[in-house]
Amino acid sequence: MGAEVIKLEMPPNGDSTRSIGPFLSGKKDLENSTLFLHNNTGKKSVLLDWTTLNGSKDLESMISGADIFIEDWDASYREATGIDRERFTSCHPELIEICITPFGLNGPYSHWKSAPIVQFALGGMMNIIGDPKSDPLMIPGHHPEYLTGINGCNASMIALWERDYTGIGAFLELSEFETMANVHQAPLNMEGGVRKRSSHRQSSLSARGFPPGVATLAAKDGYLTFGGGSQSVWEQLCLMLARTDLYEDKDFSDLTSNEELALLVDRIIEDWMEDKTRSEVFREASEEWLLPVAPVLSISEVLSDKQFMHRNSFQEIDHPSVGNASYPLPPPLIDGDRLLLSRAPLLGEHTKEYL
Repeated sequence: MGAEVIKLEMPPNGDSTRSIGPFLSGKKDLENSTLFLHNNTGKKSVLLDWTTLNGSKDLESMISGADIFIEDWDASYREATGIDRERFTSCHPELIEICITPFGLNGPYSHWKSAPIVQFALGGMMNIIGDPKSDPLMIPGHHPEYLTGINGCNASMIALWERDYTGIGAFLELSEFETMANVHQAPLNMEGGVRKRSSHRQSSLSARGFPPGVATLAAKDGYLTFGGGSQSVWEQLCLMLARTDLYEDKDFSDLTSNEELALLVDRIIEDWMEDKTRSEVFREASEEWLLPVAPVLSISEVLSDKQFMHRNSFQEIDHPSVGNASYPLPPPLIDGDRLLLSRAPLLGEHTKEYL
């Protein structure tokens, strides 16, 4: 959107995500981490040890010219370094400082360590993922951090708008812990019920239950997921399967309470798909019957999906260390156009420009 974003990295190895794989070209290197490359497109890199006297002065100098300062200094770090909440905002009243930590700066967990799986567990997400007869599961990746970052972006926009009227910045504090507890409909739904683990099947969202056919099932060459949500979807599914007797039978009106009948519907759908590929089922169910159905795609299949390609959802970016790679573009279209990205920075690439 035109903002200049400077990433301050601690020498000698920079941001910790530079050392987290997988690595492009199969080579473990500080410039080859796909996690770092994806999360830092368009940014500048400055090597700065802000714990030293000179580094602290350089940090103050850079902050003096910034609109927004984002940091992740938790309660333990602040106590060890003597950095309090007012350290920068008191000297720079127009500054908007965003502090993102696992548990917040106060409370019984504020000094504890965390990881994505910890936040999934404490936020109630793991309790609703997986087979109810097996162990809870987690979503791979760093979603607690990403979602909290989105909240931080939203909060910063509000703070900038407020500053336009008051001339005064703000200290914004966000925690992954609270972000996960506020993820839409998890673990509570909008009607006050509680979700439960439901394996390959979409869980009931209310006491009414969901129509059957909401499941992830195997076709000839892989899996597809069948969505539900209304009686009309269930009836349309039965028409596609040439099994109108199913929706006429009241016993099939709520499969969330009858596992045996739910498994029977699964078998009927899988028998219907036995000689069909995922793409054949996807086209027939979606195009001809207007059903919410989708193949379970691998990452490489996502990159070549025709809908993504039609909407130019990915951009080839050349990087001096790893060469060309495809990067997902920001979702918004502005007057029909995508916001294009520039590559992630090399370690300390812009240090001399700012220090």
